[in-house]
Amino acid sequence: MTLLREIQNLLEQTYGKIGVNLEDFFLNSDRHKHLARLSSHASGVAGATAGQISDLGRTFLRVSDDKLRVGIYYQPSVIEALEKESPQFGLTDDNILPFMVFLEEVDHAVHASLKYLEGYRDIFAEEFVRDLEVQAKVDVYLILQMYCAFFNDDKKLHDEDRRWLKACVFDAEHFAYDEPVLAQRYRETNRLGRRYVKHLDTLTPKRRTTEIRKFRKLDYRRKQKRIQSLS
Repeated sequence: MTLLREIQNLLEQTYGKIGVNLEDFFLNSDRHKHLARLSSHASGVAGATAGQISDLGRTFLRVSDDKLRVGIYYQPSVIEALEKESPQFGLTDDNILPFMVFLEEVDHAVHASLKYLEGYRDIFAEEFVRDLEVQAKVDVYLILQMYCAFFNDDKKLHDEDRRWLKACVFDAEHFAYDEPVLAQRYRETNRLGRRYVKHLDTLTPKRRTTEIRKFRKLDYRRKQKRIQSLS
């Protein structure tokens, strides 16, 4: 099974089926450049900030004929790093960053699709984008936990694993964007994600699954309130 299929299956088993194989939606460099140019000339929040978003990985969304169109792009260096040292054989300091990039874009595609199937249509609204970002922070951390525990001799996650993963997912983030909307978006979703996973780490696996399924269905404002209500 390919890495993408493995991750998509994991997300769908947790949150719900999206009805497509995301392997069919990979973009080559030419198509990526074309869509990036279109995004940079678009109106609204998405267009105004798209030029500053990292091109290590990118998920493109648009609506056509009342259907959500999705495209996923990874910089060749990301794919090369994962092929050289696959996370399917263990996590290291060398492959965790490209794996995080990989996970985040798959997560965006899955959750945007689920939201659209549930009736969300304003996919370029800032709250929709932030919803995807905070959800990705949570999912990336949880998936990394699973991989980390699997390759431990005792198949358990240890405190030092959690510290390492939080440092990678949350502490290594920088917010040096020229566009204030981007800086505020990523700073806020990073802070909310870190606070939420701290709560998730206190739950049993069964309760954690129940909690994140309920959390996924909330819109961004209700996600904020849920996290802020946690002690």
